[in-house]
Amino acid sequence: MKEYFSNLKQKMTAIAGRLKLKQIFALLVKVYNKFFSLINRMGAYLAKIGIKANIISWTGFIIGIFAINFVAMEMYGWALSAILLNRLCDALDGAVARHSKPNDFGVFLDASLDYIFYGGVIFGFALANPAANALAAAFLLFGFASAACTMLAYSVIAYKNSAAKHPNLHQSPFYLGGLAQGSETLIALVILCLVPRLFGVVALVLGALSLLKAFSVIVAAYYSFVIAPYKKTK
Repeated sequence: MKEYFSNLKQKMTAIAGRLKLKQIFALLVKVYNKFFSLINRMGAYLAKIGIKANIISWTGFIIGIFAINFVAMEMYGWALSAILLNRLCDALDGAVARHSKPNDFGVFLDASLDYIFYGGVIFGFALANPAANALAAAFLLFGFASAACTMLAYSVIAYKNSAAKHPNLHQSPFYLGGLAQGSETLIALVILCLVPRLFGVVALVLGALSLLKAFSVIVAAYYSFVIAPYKKTK
């Protein structure tokens, strides 16, 4: 799977170059690296003064709950602020964990609160305009649930096998597939807060990507739990 996504990244980079988007892509990567470096330094400082990663996770989650309320009341500017603060806390708790001693409960908490937050915001959009958004919200939640369940099942079996095919527990959620990850979902939520009338279209696209992600995890599981062990026995 790593080779597949590495090749996919190379192809996307080549396409971007042909479309004269290479410079923009490089700029975005540069901005991301600077942001990551800043977050890493902040995480190191917070860990040094004794702030625990789990405290930041809970703080971000509580702020995220307010986003659900703001979306339901169609106060999209406030909702966007709460969403961005939630994601900042999500980045910070990982940075703090890297500079301290991570624990199993912290990994569990990070992944769980992320999915509860994302599902809650989608529910908020359904509450804001049930007639227009409820069906699309249900489809998107179906996609989220499918991706979450497949990743959870994969991580349980990988942990049981206690082998090198464990998912990367230092990331949340467990990024086995290359689609519908945290960045794509965040971009979708930002777009929806800025242009709420696009909810139906964005929800259908993100829901489809989530289902595709679930399928990619199933493929990864078949390779890890069936093909790879068979190759070892030959």
